[in-house]
Amino acid sequence: MSSKNKIDNPKFERFFDLKFSFKNSFENINKFIKHLNPIIEKADKEDQEKMVQAIKAAYKNAGVELDKINKDEVLKLTDEQKKIIYKSIQIPERQSPDKDGTLWKSNFVLLISSFEYLISDIISFYYKFYPNSILDKSFEVNIKSIFEYSSIDELVDDVISRKVEGLLYKSFAEQKEFLKKELKINLNEKIINWDLVNESILRRHLIVHNNSKINKRYLSEAHKDFTKDLKELKEGSKVIISKSYFNTVYQELYSAGHILIQECWRKWLSEFEEVANADLVDLTFEGNKMNYFLIAEKIGKFGKELSTINNDFRFRININYCLALKGQNKKNELENEIKKIDISNLSPIFVLAYFSLQDDCKNALTHIKNAKSVDNLEYEDVLTWPLFEGLRKNDDFISRVNKIYRKKLLPT
Repeated sequence: MSSKNKIDNPKFERFFDLKFSFKNSFENINKFIKHLNPIIEKADKEDQEKMVQAIKAAYKNAGVELDKINKDEVLKLTDEQKKIIYKSIQIPERQSPDKDGTLWKSNFVLLISSFEYLISDIISFYYKFYPNSILDKSFEVNIKSIFEYSSIDELVDDVISRKVEGLLYKSFAEQKEFLKKELKINLNEKIINWDLVNESILRRHLIVHNNSKINKRYLSEAHKDFTKDLKELKEGSKVIISKSYFNTVYQELYSAGHILIQECWRKWLSEFEEVANADLVDLTFEGNKMNYFLIAEKIGKFGKELSTINNDFRFRININYCLALKGQNKKNELENEIKKIDISNLSPIFVLAYFSLQDDCKNALTHIKNAKSVDNLEYEDVLTWPLFEGLRKNDDFISRVNKIYRKKLLPT
């Protein structure tokens, strides 16, 4: 990066390294999973089909055509038929790359580790730029080892490193308490589901340290609402990582991480508040675009509750929040939010957003023309923004938009 693309502010640079490290690690894991999942699903389906064919072949050898058996008919086999089935069945070897669930588990472990790295980075950042918070407390240093440091800064860095390392060995509940009491960070417990975060970390511990087997600690500390995907909730049984569970944890941790980052951002780099606001708009927009509506809802709710005089930000974050509710079919909550929106004295693009949110084709078309000329709404925006997803299913809307933008057809 050239010096022209840098801000001469070490604290700013360090913080944004922290932010993008978290974002990139999570999104890279997600990209890998999205690429891998269709391959796994195809192989699993093929394995299942081969197993069915093997069973049918064995029963056919015993004189039973399974395809011709009525679904309500009770199948009775003779002892001789059972012997034939047992001897002739050839169970095919599974070919799926995830036949033992290892790939989901390994990426889940990476996911939890990435979240823990964020906690570590936040604490390290705090001590790095607010060193008095640690140096005014007693700590042990070997007198002999002091002479091994080339500078006071190097000594302080080592003290910080050891302090952070010690905190990471503590339970997640203790780490949370440290963030809240020592760093004075708002944990937004009404938005972030910390019980789910804690359960996911406990489940990771089982996978890494206990061969995935449930132990007494998991049974006593894991919130039961997040253990319902497990077939047996008892000591010695194994935990699993399903696609559904992974996706739920991904969205919760991604939201929690970014909300923590936002709290730190506004506390330690308040001069860049408007950049933080823009980041929230981008995060909620991308969440809706990727159909990660829980992310857009949680981050949107955080943004809605901020005290700001920036009305542009307030409206955009509110619309993205409403889209997240719409995407989850939360009709009552959505209706209540729409009732609160005042469209008087707003720019055409915001009025358009209000009607598009409700899939109001007639009014939306009226305001698209004004948004195009006044707010530079592009044709590609209409094609790609989550805001217009419902309207894009309307043939009349498609036809009229093409005329407004003088296009022959709207690409599918």
